Amino acid sequence: MADAPASRKGLVLALNSGSSSLKISLYRLTSTVSPAANTPEVNPVALVLKSATSSIFNGPTFSFSVVDNSSISPSTRSAKDEPAQDIRDHPSAFAHFLTYLKAEANIDRSEVVHVCHRIVHGGDYYKPQIITEQSYHHIEQLSDLAPLSVSFRCFA
Repeated sequence: MADAPASRKGLVLALNSGSSSLKISLYRLTSTVSPAANTPEVNPVALVLKSATSSIFNGPTFSFSVVDNSSISPSTRSAKDEPAQDIRDHPSAFAHFLTYLKAEANIDRSEVVHVCHRIVHGGDYYKPQIITEQSYHHIEQLSDLAPLSVSFRCFA
């Protein structure tokens, strides 16, 4: 049975979890496939906003900036290195981002149709890989090569 084609509408959340930081970018899918040529447009995504949490374990700060106001309310509040006392670890940093995303940008997490995360060392995975239970455990076995690459795990 073939996999269903990926959705071409909605938002893509890109995560980059470091040892004491969490960087997040949110993209809007813009590409459509031309039925005549059966090829995608040149720019399949547009950056909507960026966020970063730094010093997660020692006085965390949170930043949030809108890049594309056309897809978000112009009253969206940006943050620049705000102290974030509710952040204790990577999962709470992600929760803080989701709360901010809903409260300040009026974007619900249900609008996110794809999530991607940078993996430092994927072994024999050298192209983008859908993370399944099997591929997650395969990467997890490589944790000695890059211990933090599998430390942040968040499933819906």
